[in-house]
Amino acid sequence: MHPTRSLLAAASKAATAAAITGTSLLTACGGGGGGSDTATDTTSATVALSGTAAKGLMANADVAVYAVNADGTPAATPLATATTDTSGRYTLNFAATKDQPFVVKVSAKTDGSTTHADEVSGQSQPLPSGFVMRSMVVPAASGSNTVSASITPFSEMAVAAAEKATGGITTGNAAQAVSTVTQLLGFNPTTVAATTVDGAASGDEQKLAVMLTAVSQMANSGALGCETGEAGDKVRCVVEALGAATTTTTLKLSSGSGDSVSDVSAALGSAVTTVLADPALAGSVSSSSLATVVANLECTTNCAAATSTGSGTGGSTGGTDGSTGGVSTAAKAIAGAKLLFTQMKSDWLALFSRSGATAVASGAANVQAFKFRTAMDGAHLTAETLVNDAGTLLLGIDLYNDYKAGRTSSPSRGRAPGFAGDDGSANFSNSNASGCTLYQDVDRRITATAPDNANTIGCAARYFYSRVVTGTTPVTREWRHAFGITPNSDGSFGWQARARQRDSICTSTGCTLATPDVNLQLGADGTALAFFTGTVNPTLTDGHISAFTMAGELPGGFVRNGTTLANHKHTLELQGTQTRAADGSTQTAISGALVAFDAEGNTVSTLTVKTGEAGTTAVSRDANGNRVAPSSPLAVSDAGFEPSSLTLNLVFTTASAEAEGLLALTGSTWDKSGTELVPTRVSFTGALRNLDDGMSNEFIKGQLTVRSTGYAAFDETLPRSATNQFTLDATFVGSVTAPGRPTLELTLAGTEAQDSDNGTVQASSLQYRSLVGGRPRLVVSVTGTRDASTGKLDHFTLTEASANLSAHWRRGASNVELVYDGSLVVGSMAANTGMVTFSDSSISSLDIGL
Repeated sequence: MHPTRSLLAAASKAATAAAITGTSLLTACGGGGGGSDTATDTTSATVALSGTAAKGLMANADVAVYAVNADGTPAATPLATATTDTSGRYTLNFAATKDQPFVVKVSAKTDGSTTHADEVSGQSQPLPSGFVMRSMVVPAASGSNTVSASITPFSEMAVAAAEKATGGITTGNAAQAVSTVTQLLGFNPTTVAATTVDGAASGDEQKLAVMLTAVSQMANSGALGCETGEAGDKVRCVVEALGAATTTTTLKLSSGSGDSVSDVSAALGSAVTTVLADPALAGSVSSSSLATVVANLECTTNCAAATSTGSGTGGSTGGTDGSTGGVSTAAKAIAGAKLLFTQMKSDWLALFSRSGATAVASGAANVQAFKFRTAMDGAHLTAETLVNDAGTLLLGIDLYNDYKAGRTSSPSRGRAPGFAGDDGSANFSNSNASGCTLYQDVDRRITATAPDNANTIGCAARYFYSRVVTGTTPVTREWRHAFGITPNSDGSFGWQARARQRDSICTSTGCTLATPDVNLQLGADGTALAFFTGTVNPTLTDGHISAFTMAGELPGGFVRNGTTLANHKHTLELQGTQTRAADGSTQTAISGALVAFDAEGNTVSTLTVKTGEAGTTAVSRDANGNRVAPSSPLAVSDAGFEPSSLTLNLVFTTASAEAEGLLALTGSTWDKSGTELVPTRVSFTGALRNLDDGMSNEFIKGQLTVRSTGYAAFDETLPRSATNQFTLDATFVGSVTAPGRPTLELTLAGTEAQDSDNGTVQASSLQYRSLVGGRPRLVVSVTGTRDASTGKLDHFTLTEASANLSAHWRRGASNVELVYDGSLVVGSMAANTGMVTFSDSSISSLDIGL
């Protein structure tokens, strides 16, 4: 398989793996039925509190826990105090009241002896007097409670948000604040243990460790105006800025007003991206694990926070049922879980069905996807025809001008060596996707030998190669658009074009025509149709094209990797400018349209390029004619230039569907062997719509991005292995809907190591939010992480922020526990049946039918 196709196919597989993982996890969440307890108890409680204070791990810091006054402010006198050990751990015991929030505060000692392990510098740094971070806990039961609470900049964000809400730190505000921060991060920062990247044992711990490192990155870079003072002063500044930017109502982090608004979300997102790009900081944590966080910080989807239905914030357990007044905590959690499952089932069944995007699909989004796919069949060929044919015309004109001016002595030139569209059984690496030759005669039979006798141009835009055997002679067969280009006296160039099949006998000394070209578009009488014609008007600067216009007709387009024509003809109107680097590579800006027609003259499709840009890079050949990087020691001759980047802001329309957006292929890189050049980033940002009776039904919009890392260190000529691999990350951020159906906002990501033919999935993540009246109703996050011992995606976590529910399990587990508030188990799902048994003995099915 050609490396570009391999990159896209593997990226698709990585995205599919993440999708399958997310969907399979979500199918374990559905059902209904059940009741509630009505146990009563007193309100007094005792709490055994433990946890870790980290920014990074804080040593020798003061820790204190405070009750909350009736006005929502923390009391002045602590209920208990402690000091963190060298790893930031602390323990506290205090008397409390169930259902009431308590604030846990860690602060630096006034003598300067408190330090934190800075993740970026790797050094232990002192924290200044006045450095404070907080967390919140709500004892869920009377009697004895065991509570775990991490104290980090992200738990501080939750406390700061609750403090700013009307009424201050009430039970409801505390629950909403923690829910909002959980929606942003995809995990509850209070209940997830704070540790280092290397010490993280779960996916959520990995994510928290990366986020803590991002805070250090912000401090080290002076983000958010935190540029003055010692290192500890900068850390304090960043932590306070994060808290000041957080509210209970939105995921967007910002502070200030008017012209002085600070985009804290953008600064934090940039820091996370920086950390993930540095293996020394991120370790083995995959960027796909944090994809939902990055997307939420960018606010590419709805930034409103879903309303919390929970009442607790700390990971607490107690008593036999976790009772809270008239109705037990367990009963409330079970009722919330059943409501959640019902909502999830309703959301997904309304849009999706088991059959996928097929003619028999019942899910509304599947129906729309099938209609779109059917309507857009062949959409790719119009874009391919535009780029290939227009590029071939410019290639021929450039060759003519260079030869006439003496800038080249070769009457032939090719573009895009190493043709990809072969039949899978032969090597065509010595061929070009586009090729042109100068001729002396109008029939283009006698090759030019000097500038004075170069009178016409013959070019071919090739779309498919195959190899056949005639008798004992191997014949190379190509399907192409053949162009005859004639210079005009006014400086323009006229073209004549046909779709043709050509057979050639190729040996080590070159290729000769085996039979006359076959015209592929014939009239009713069996004779070739008239040429498709048009004109190019170039503007020259220093003898090279600096601007151009094209207008005319092109032959029918070939189906991808095939030999048949998908339409009858195209009309082309294109204009652009071109700049040339010292090495001859070009950067071309274009705009225009290509319209496809059937034989009856009906419009089949229209490709409108609002703006576009294409770049080329120099390539060479080795002694065997194979494409190699110019820097390769195997390079023996120049091979012209090959496309290396493409950006198209386009609209593609058929009679019943439309795709609009920005397609970008960038960052082309040679592999280690210097034999393959591929884009390291491919993205499409836009929307897909179906058109029905004048109505436009937009059913999906967002951005799909595929990135590769490590390709420059990968040798394409060697088998893929643990020591010869690169990594693919695929991410989709957007929304899916259908007429009369809910909107689901999705962030879907997967990472796959290309260490074998099938690759190895490293991590996956999914967050979806269902919108009702434009606001999120629920927020579900799913993360899958790789187990180092098995090498497989074995660890999974599901979190629903509004109901304060979570589940953690390993692949192959027979039962999966459903947990409320971090540690209160309220149900167990049998993995083989999809049935859940709640702690009140009610039973529900979690199969949502996908």
